[in-house]
Amino acid sequence: MKSKQRVSVRPTVLIIGAGAMGKCLAALLADQASIIVYDRNPAISDALLKGWFILKEKRHTRKVKVRSLASLAQLQGDKVDVLIFATKIMDLQGAVVEASGIDPRCVFFPQNGIFDLCWTKHFLNTVKVCRGVMTLACQETGPGQVALFYRGHIYVGGDGAPLVSRLFRRCGIGVKACRDPIGAVWAKLIFSAVMNPLPVMTGQGYDILGKDQEIWKLVRQALEEGRATARALGVRLAFNPLELIKRLREGDLAGIAHRGSMFQDILAGRPTELDFITGALVRQASKAGVKTPALEAIVQRAKLAGA
Repeated sequence: MKSKQRVSVRPTVLIIGAGAMGKCLAALLADQASIIVYDRNPAISDALLKGWFILKEKRHTRKVKVRSLASLAQLQGDKVDVLIFATKIMDLQGAVVEASGIDPRCVFFPQNGIFDLCWTKHFLNTVKVCRGVMTLACQETGPGQVALFYRGHIYVGGDGAPLVSRLFRRCGIGVKACRDPIGAVWAKLIFSAVMNPLPVMTGQGYDILGKDQEIWKLVRQALEEGRATARALGVRLAFNPLELIKRLREGDLAGIAHRGSMFQDILAGRPTELDFITGALVRQASKAGVKTPALEAIVQRAKLAGA
């Protein structure tokens, strides 16, 4: 006789990582799930202990109530349906190790970048894993405040994709399920490798794409280098990153002071993901025998600017 799966009437979602992305995910899911948030950074964790934060989206502002933890030990007997790691890729291993012992129905990894998830099974007692990427745009705008500029879509794949897809769709978020999420992971990697360093190296927002022809040429060349790398490695992209960038160039975020996570990290004095995103793509290209002068120029210019 098959054992019954644990099913919550109102699912419980634990989000580890309470930066801009973690807060946005908490806000988007709050209407359909019980949200618990935890951040390994004591400063962020302490700020969240009040149990709420402010989300601004277009002309709407609302207070989002969450249950925040000072330590994962406070979970005690809580049953977690979906565990979301909303950390940066360089913080992921430490977060997974700290979450060891939690028994969720599903784990969702939406990090940008390329990494093997096999090692996580040594720490997380679950058989359902969902890998994916998001095309939403958000940033923190003040203490306890986050702005969501663009919802985009969530691309998911893996054993846990059906559960994660249902959860986000119930919240009115566009979900695209992939048989193999690697195509989405690579498409977002190429997009992020080119776009995240752009405000850092130029000191301007994404509207520079329509104002500076040299920058636009560099971006187009870097994108083609990324796509050539994917082809060389036999990866079929789930979406064309150039189409997303063209929408930005044509004004999707026009008039919005959004400069990406890398720029925000520098302002806050935090390490950036430059080496884990753009640098990782350059290294993959080198292994595949693809030349990347444009991507390497972006890395060099971003480093000179402080990334």
